[in-house]
Amino acid sequence: MSNEWKSIWDKKALVSFDDDSKTEFEKFSHMKKINGFDVAVENESSYYEQFYNEWISFYNTIMEITHGDINSVYEVGCGSGVNLYMFKQRLDCIVGGADYSQAMVTSAQSVTGSKDIKCCGANEIEVSPKYDLVMAESVFQYFESIQYAKNVLCMMIEKSNKVVYLGEVHDKQYEEELMEYRRKTIKDYDEKYKGLSKMFYDKEWLESIASSYGKKIKYTYFDNKEYINGKYIFNCYIY
Repeated sequence: MSNEWKSIWDKKALVSFDDDSKTEFEKFSHMKKINGFDVAVENESSYYEQFYNEWISFYNTIMEITHGDINSVYEVGCGSGVNLYMFKQRLDCIVGGADYSQAMVTSAQSVTGSKDIKCCGANEIEVSPKYDLVMAESVFQYFESIQYAKNVLCMMIEKSNKVVYLGEVHDKQYEEELMEYRRKTIKDYDEKYKGLSKMFYDKEWLESIASSYGKKIKYTYFDNKEYINGKYIFNCYIY
């Protein structure tokens, strides 16, 4: 990941929920904001509600694939800890993770209580201990090269007992269309995002890696009309 992206995440506010009066949805929305989903939209409540509903759908898919047998969850690029927090709310499970921003790591530790959340690069995670679900959401687009991404994905597969989840993978077939759209909708896009490039991936590339481990793949897609990236990305389950 570039130093430019790292400097952005390092400036994000820490999360701490000492006030138990906040609902799960309110906590979820706050942590999603800190993770970078803080764009200005006409209806903010609806915007985060759709993300919340998509998370429930993701959770249900994980339960379907594993027949409800998930005892541990590890997240690469865990950010504020929103996904680990949501799993802890539903399952009596062990959670762990890694993020290359110390501010994000501190937040994730605060909301989960986990001692296995470390500040390191995605390619520095350890294969042991293993976790049932190993996931990375909205992370792979920030990697510096396809080889770096392959190394991380292979480590994730080897670290997982049951399923690997990659959320919000930028689809290679829509690369030009997405970049054109962003330039039209974000003023001075090239100047604002100078040095902040994104990686796009072919499904065939993912399928080749999954096949080398004897795994199969399931894809899902987004239905959040207010999320400008939604049309151009997909989710990937490897199991």
